[in-house]
Amino acid sequence: MNRHSQQRQDTIRTLLNSDSLTLEHARAILLDLLDVTASAQTGPDVTSYGRGGCLSSEVVDAEYQGREQVGDDVDDTMLDRLQLLLGNVNAS
Repeated sequence: MNRHSQQRQDTIRTLLNSDSLTLEHARAILLDLLDVTASAQTGPDVTSYGRGGCLSSEVVDAEYQGREQVGDDVDDTMLDRLQLLLGNVNAS
């Protein structure tokens, strides 16, 4: 995990431990995360082809790289929603 990813996860953990986070907020965030992961999982599944199959190695490599980035997308979505929701709560 790189430095940026670690800092982002540390911030998420801090926000999740906030007294301002309600069950409704957490539910909304989790639903947003489901959208991110569902979006990442759509499209052709090239994992069954493997190397040397009917797809070029560039296509397979790109698919694996894209799947690895889902974690970053999920973290980014969670952080954005937590900051938005808790920022609005703290401002009121």
